[in-house]
Amino acid sequence: MGRRIAVVLVSWLALAGLAWGADHQTYIRPIQQSIPVAGLTQVLVQNLVGPVTIQTQDTDTVQVEILIHAGGPDDTFARTLAQQLNFQIENVNGQLRVVGQYPLDHFRDYGYPKMKSVMWIHGTDSTVYDGQKVFIRSVGSKKAIELWAEVRVTLPASLGLVIRNTYGDVELRGGSGPTATGSLDGFTEVGDFTVYRPRWTDLKLESDYGKVEFTDGLGVAHDIHLNTDVGGTYIDLPPGATGKIVAHKDLGFLHNNVTDGKFTKDADGNSVLLLGDGHGPVVHVEMSVGSLHLQKVGDAN
Repeated sequence: MGRRIAVVLVSWLALAGLAWGADHQTYIRPIQQSIPVAGLTQVLVQNLVGPVTIQTQDTDTVQVEILIHAGGPDDTFARTLAQQLNFQIENVNGQLRVVGQYPLDHFRDYGYPKMKSVMWIHGTDSTVYDGQKVFIRSVGSKKAIELWAEVRVTLPASLGLVIRNTYGDVELRGGSGPTATGSLDGFTEVGDFTVYRPRWTDLKLESDYGKVEFTDGLGVAHDIHLNTDVGGTYIDLPPGATGKIVAHKDLGFLHNNVTDGKFTKDADGNSVLLLGDGHGPVVHVEMSVGSLHLQKVGDAN
């Protein structure tokens, strides 16, 4: 049935010429599920297009909320298209997998309304998802269907977390609660990471095109690895913050607006800055093109 509907959509798109104008309609299909934490050790979130938001809480369930966005020449088309994107949510040997299953057999071009731009020009990004070559284009492109998903997950910080987002921003929100022991491994090919008081002890964040920003300190984290190919790193620290910054960059600058300390070179050529007595979290920053900005909480970027 799903394959037949997809074929009908392809034919419909050809007839409609991917019409875009005053009669353009959108539709949002929600998915909600609550999964007990018992027996879980890790959560995997995988999505092709759209933002991911993670909230940690002292809870005995993992709450998954997904909003599937679709658009087209009329309401019927948008509603039908929304049914073509599904998420597999299952426990595999203690790993809760939340994986977007896009209709790649019929559509390889996806329109997204929040495309990254260079000099206000929206480009086309090619990538590989689930073994298939895919193109992410601006909404309104005659080659693309408008189909993407917002993924929101609430979980305890005691669980490990793996994020594999291809195109879209990632927001990580922690806060108060019991001491956490989990780890976070996050990747987005194109998108920004925004982190608020993380509750994981070990963090690894990587964006090929986008910035990484900590908006209110480093939370309970001890070991942090940040990697951006094209994009800066912003770390907002509260008064009295201690720890060590180990940074490497190919093209960019190192800005320290938190202390009077200076970066020094270590034996490996990294730039090292001690905060306070140097005891505390160690932040490893690797940037190809981008600058590091250390600033006080509340200072504007």
